[in-house]
Amino acid sequence: MLIIPAEHPLDWKKPPVITLLLIALNVLIYFAYQGGDGAREAHAVELYLDGGLLNRERALFIPAFTERHALDADEQRYVSAMRRTELAKLVLYDLQFENSLHHNPLYLADPAWQKARQQAEAARDQISSMRFGFIPARFSLEGLFGAMFLHGDFGHLAGNMLFLFIFGFALEIALGRWVYLGLYLLSGVASHLLWWIMEPVWITGVGASGAISGLMGMYLGVYGLRRINFFYWLGPLFGYFRAPALWILPVWLGKELYGVLLADDNVNYYAHLGGLLAGFICVWLPRHGGALKVDESYLHKEDPDAVFKRELAGLDQLIGSFTLDQAASRGQEMLTRYPGRLALLQRLYPLALNRQDKGLLRTVLQQLFKLPEQPETLALLQRLAQDSGNPLYALLRHPAVQLHLLQRLLRAAQAPLALNAWRRLSQTQQRPATLPTLTLQLAKQLGKQGDFGGLAELAQFLGKAYPDAEQTAQLNLYRQHLQR
Repeated sequence: MLIIPAEHPLDWKKPPVITLLLIALNVLIYFAYQGGDGAREAHAVELYLDGGLLNRERALFIPAFTERHALDADEQRYVSAMRRTELAKLVLYDLQFENSLHHNPLYLADPAWQKARQQAEAARDQISSMRFGFIPARFSLEGLFGAMFLHGDFGHLAGNMLFLFIFGFALEIALGRWVYLGLYLLSGVASHLLWWIMEPVWITGVGASGAISGLMGMYLGVYGLRRINFFYWLGPLFGYFRAPALWILPVWLGKELYGVLLADDNVNYYAHLGGLLAGFICVWLPRHGGALKVDESYLHKEDPDAVFKRELAGLDQLIGSFTLDQAASRGQEMLTRYPGRLALLQRLYPLALNRQDKGLLRTVLQQLFKLPEQPETLALLQRLAQDSGNPLYALLRHPAVQLHLLQRLLRAAQAPLALNAWRRLSQTQQRPATLPTLTLQLAKQLGKQGDFGGLAELAQFLGKAYPDAEQTAQLNLYRQHLQR
């Protein structure tokens, strides 16, 4: 049975940075650190066998293991017939037997046995699951925190990372990155603490399942009784349904309780329960007490640009009804509150240009030249370049405007349009200090496009206006190179 929320699509405009870093960290630890466990295990087994420990402990281990696991006759024969290396692994990983052995009078009376055992155990404790796994009967802070970043195998890792992503990307936005990360770690710790309280066994636990169960609880705590979409998979049946989020809490709790009471597998249901309850309580109670703020606009799927779009539609109505004075006034005010919005600049540019509104046009151009490089911005720059050739638009022909325009067109590799801007700029009396450098950049772009006439024009200009400039010499060398 699988029931997971499917309320929000992934929004890469707000990437789940912490979630992706957690996934990357788990993957890195699994492959870079846990990948060396095979060699660590082989070394521990070698020390165990070379120290003669299997010969000493075999007669003690097999009866104790048989009684503890209630093995039948065939199972006992299978254990007795195991290869020495496999049986040595079984003994080394049996921490309950190890604990009883440490209190055995024969062991306590034999220093050589103790020394050999200590060496083998020290080597075994370098294995990731033994060093940083959580062992309830042997409580440690390393295990309390470290276990949630270790995994038993690749399937365990892949499953956990999939659910971490499914629950994490929405919660990170709703709760905020650092609150989300703190609650994730807290849930992982709580999952281990419940297991420690309820079942203090000599078993090593690893995996992010407890922390991820905490994310499931957080999800329900965030949405409460709000109806959200769920995906279900029940054998051959699968699909979507809509229900209040809290209705699913008893289902998830029931599934884990069933596992605690009746399941016979290696799943740590206590850790799942601990994480689920911790995640839910740590979100539900503070949120209803007003101590925890969530992104309500995200939960309600509100468009963050809704207000801007409404104002933009109002501006369109003013322009469409030719109420241009009011449109210009409102546009200037909107530029202050919504700087750098391309949709707004696209509407106000022709309005300011046709009305010869110097103040509005100045603000529009200043914001336009600060926009990042993107296709939508380039379209408006191209329009500006074309309008600059119209003598009726004297405002656009100002040297400062043409300088910014030339720089942007060069970065966009728009050489033909850049050449026109360069011509207007080169004819001014007070040429900018960067003009030789810009001329050389433009020449290289024209050369790549095979515009040798434009190239000659630029070279002639530099030769007359800046005969001693380094750019003049470089351009002459560049032309010689192209003529070879």
